[in-house]
Amino acid sequence: MKGDFARVSFDPTLHYSQVFQQQGRVLLEADWNEQAQIQLHLLRTLVRDLVGPCWAAGSGFAIASSTTNADGSNKPLPLTDWQLAPGHFYVDGILCVNETACTLAQQPHAPTPDYGVADGKSGFENPPKGYALWLDVWERHLCALEAPGIADAALDGVDTATRAQVVWQLRLLDQPRAQQQLDEVTTALKTRQQAADNPADAAAIKQQLAEVATLRKRLDGGDPANASPCETVRQLLDARATYALPRLRAELGPHETDDDPCVIAADARYRGMENQLYRVEIHQGGPAGTASFKWSRENGSVVFAVTHSELGAAADDGSAPLTVTLAGTGRDTRLGLAANDWVELVDDRYTLGQRAYPLLQVLAIDPANASVTLNVPKNTTPWPLDDAPQRHPLLRRWDQREAVNAQGVLTVAEGAPITLEDGIQITFSPGGVYATGDYWLIPARVAGSGQLDWPSANGAPAALPPRGRHHHAVLGISGEGGYDECCCRFDSLCQRLQAKRRQPAGAGAVLASGAAVAAPGTVKKTRAQPAKKAAKANG
Repeated sequence: MKGDFARVSFDPTLHYSQVFQQQGRVLLEADWNEQAQIQLHLLRTLVRDLVGPCWAAGSGFAIASSTTNADGSNKPLPLTDWQLAPGHFYVDGILCVNETACTLAQQPHAPTPDYGVADGKSGFENPPKGYALWLDVWERHLCALEAPGIADAALDGVDTATRAQVVWQLRLLDQPRAQQQLDEVTTALKTRQQAADNPADAAAIKQQLAEVATLRKRLDGGDPANASPCETVRQLLDARATYALPRLRAELGPHETDDDPCVIAADARYRGMENQLYRVEIHQGGPAGTASFKWSRENGSVVFAVTHSELGAAADDGSAPLTVTLAGTGRDTRLGLAANDWVELVDDRYTLGQRAYPLLQVLAIDPANASVTLNVPKNTTPWPLDDAPQRHPLLRRWDQREAVNAQGVLTVAEGAPITLEDGIQITFSPGGVYATGDYWLIPARVAGSGQLDWPSANGAPAALPPRGRHHHAVLGISGEGGYDECCCRFDSLCQRLQAKRRQPAGAGAVLASGAAVAAPGTVKKTRAQPAKKAAKANG
């Protein structure tokens, strides 16, 4: 959530049930937002506990893989043209809504990360023999530049509150990608095993490695237990969260001094002049060494609407200037742009596609014409920003300057402290698999001689998992026997009661196990079968 927040205070482990306002007290946006998050957490937890983590209401999100000809015969459709029914689907209690029937290639929150940038392919062309279809569900933060309708025209450009939007994306998982995920998880577990400092932790990690190896056998069809292919894919999608979720620790480091023995190092404290909400966000995902991150002292909320962009001629060194015209350059220097800043070109396609293109450095700013010149180094391909207003193009400022690579970001290095600024240090715990968009928030406060609002464990800064995690649900699996649906389906209670009244006496209970709604005729009910037949991509 890249908003202009003081902090994000909701913590489900504290089990707060309500926020009470008191008379004559200062009102912070964090209190209001925490109350909303308490209620949302309660509602989604209730839905998950009652019905389960993955289910469809009625025929919602049902997939039809064929169409009916005039003579009544069925005509198979290519995967790009498979039909996704309108309706509701719940993933970990989060409501996903498909407003109208669509094809897989024309789903409303496209492009997904599987889309090609240059060729425009949807990722559903030329599918392998075996694959899984799954839902990737996450919440997207929208400011007034990304959703102009939330701004009141009477305020003449002054923004107010922001919004969170549920995004669902139907994606394809094949054998190579599944194997890559397990390889990354295995590498992360071995890294964590090497860093383990006691036998109990090492033994637990050894057991986790054995579980991942068993999952790999199931994926290859070599599991003698003949586990359900749907359950195998569920475990695969949850493998990162189960075994290799990254963690970060934030703390204050001592001020660096020279080698003069007469100079005493300053105490560990936050040395900034203002209260800030620092954001550390993963840019390029993957294991440590491959993954990269960026950071902002304003929670990534400093953005500028783009009206036009134009790439200039290449210079002798191969670099080229990119001139970007903005709707405005910021209301002051703190929330504006300066030479040598690193910025990210963003539009709806970039955000929905979860892209991680190189950041570009500011060369010059022209306040009179509200334009900024960016440097595009040799052999660097910038994001092809769409200037169309309906794509909501914008430029986002990040604040890292030191130790950045050619793409303007920093490499994730685990186990050693990394200094941001003003005494703030972060440490990535060994053994994580990082995903684009993972983020951590670090509230820094001037009060108390400079401190961080960061939890502790056993007297040391706690290592916290990232925010912004995605939720997953398996819709179905296609193999040698056709397409099998994996999710549960339920009609409303009213429809079940009406169906009960129409049944003859003694026909069975309303909520009997066989009362679930059947999927469309082109989709078969899931059956237990070897994972090799349903999940192996190459036959």
